[in-house]
Amino acid sequence: MNSNRKISKKPTIYLVFLIAALFTGITFMSSCNDDDDDFSDTGTNLSIADIAGNWSATSATFTAPEFIDILEGGTTVLLNIQANGRFTFTIKVPGEADEVTTGRLGFDGEFLAVRFDDDPEDEASFFISLINDILTLRGQTEFDFNDDGVDDFGILELIMERI
Repeated sequence: MNSNRKISKKPTIYLVFLIAALFTGITFMSSCNDDDDDFSDTGTNLSIADIAGNWSATSATFTAPEFIDILEGGTTVLLNIQANGRFTFTIKVPGEADEVTTGRLGFDGEFLAVRFDDDPEDEASFFISLINDILTLRGQTEFDFNDDGVDDFGILELIMERI
């Protein structure tokens, strides 16, 4: 992979948020409605209260068929989670305008469910863990990593520290 490859803003947002089905437990919610009745503030192991706050990625990777370090070149990934489940996700690529995505988080059992403000019909879920203020989000996603017009499937992993 070319280490000087610049990750474009729009595919990066999709990289982070378009989580698809993963047979090892990641669940993609294929249907939804516009109310929040299908969201719970409390999951099997965590709650919104546990993850509320500001987070900064210490590792953000996409794997398949190549390994991509999203933070390469000084890119930062930030996540703000409010106590009511609202979130703001910001990707800061040096020399480019920030990409900001907002929405609502909740739980579906042990998975973190995500609904996006700019596309309420698009829902996703992440495997989530929180150990010693280290938040890990992991799932299978699709992303056109080589800009050939074809999305490639791979594994996205975000490891974030509370700031």
